[in-house]
Order: sequence, then C-alpha cells, then structure tokens
Amino acid sequence: MNHPPLLIRSLLAAAACMCLCGCLNLKPAAVTTRYFVLNPRPAAAAPGSPALAVGVGPVKLPAYLFKDSLAVRKGTNEVEYLDNALWAEQLQSGFHRVLAANLAALLPTDQIRLSTWRREDVALEVHVAVEQFDVDRTGTGVLVAWWRILSPGGERTLKAGQFRAAREGAPPQADPRGATATLSELLGDLGRELAETMRIVAGHGLASP
Repeated sequence: MNHPPLLIRSLLAAAACMCLCGCLNLKPAAVTTRYFVLNPRPAAAAPGSPALAVGVGPVKLPAYLFKDSLAVRKGTNEVEYLDNALWAEQLQSGFHRVLAANLAALLPTDQIRLSTWRREDVALEVHVAVEQFDVDRTGTGVLVAWWRILSPGGERTLKAGQFRAAREGAPPQADPRGATATLSELLGDLGRELAETMRIVAGHGLASP
C-alpha cells in the first residue's frame, strides 16, 4: 500500500519533533560537591620523650597545590583536579594545622607555637617546604618535603633533610574521602620523622634550654 507523499512527510516531521522534545527534556545528572580536611594521624609518643616547646613555621607549598580542588597526579609532569572534591580550608593552612597537632601529640607538648613566636618561647623551630603532595589515579599518595630544624631565632641549622614517602590508598575518583585519608597518613609519617629527629637533637644537647 503506497502512502501519499504528504502523509509520509507529516509522519517524519512528527517523529523528528518528538525526538527533539525528548532531547530537550534531558537533564544532566547533578554533581555533588564534597569538601574535605586533613586530619591528625599521630602515633603514640615515645616513652620518656622530652616535652619540647616547638615553633612550627608556615609551610611552603608548590603553586600547583594552591587550587581548592584535590590534585590528582596523571604522570611525571601532568596533574588534573577533581572539581567535585574540594578542600574545606586552604591546603597550606590545613597542612600547617595538622603538622602542629601531630607534633604536639608525638613529642608530647602543649607548647606549640605557630607562625610567630619570641625566641625565648621555644627550644626548637621546624620549617617545611613541600615539593609534592598528591595522589595518583590508582590512589597511591606521595609526599616529598624538605625540612629544617633550627635553634631559636633561626640562628643555627641543627638538622636538615628530605622526607619522601608513598602510601597506597583509595582511587580518588571513586573515593575522594579515602584519598584524603591517605594524604593525612602521609602527613602523619612526616610528623613522626620530625618528632624523632627533634628528640635526637634535644637528647644531644643541641637545643637551647
């Protein structure tokens, strides 16, 4: 049975209209933005640890970590950012805050000074410059940082070195909470190395009384 050309054209036009209307009604899936902070992850303080008053200087971060989004390492020289996983505070401030909290628990001491202090207020100063602090797509986190332990007033460098550590964790795209927990664990590892080094420095009598 042959349909008149006009009827065919009408049916095709109606079908096209229905398809277009259906496409226009499609709405993109809502993306939920989540906000995260670093958390203190110290181990128990060593028995007989000296109670040191410590000044923790501002932490220096590389420029690629200035963004609010979680940085994900794609290769040696390529980084991407998760737009739906944001830091709830500036990463520089969070790193500084958690490092101080870890040191306070590990040394142990309640005499932690942040950013500014008088020379007579502390026995040691610690300064950290971060080179890398991120996770890759598989969830492996890396922290590379240079640190210095100084006498009060920064007159002498008592000890200096590089910290480098990696931890396996949750893939950031699937579990950003797990990825940020991995970063917190790495920051805890840095705190443990610094606390142990400060105990050695103090034990050798290099720190000011």
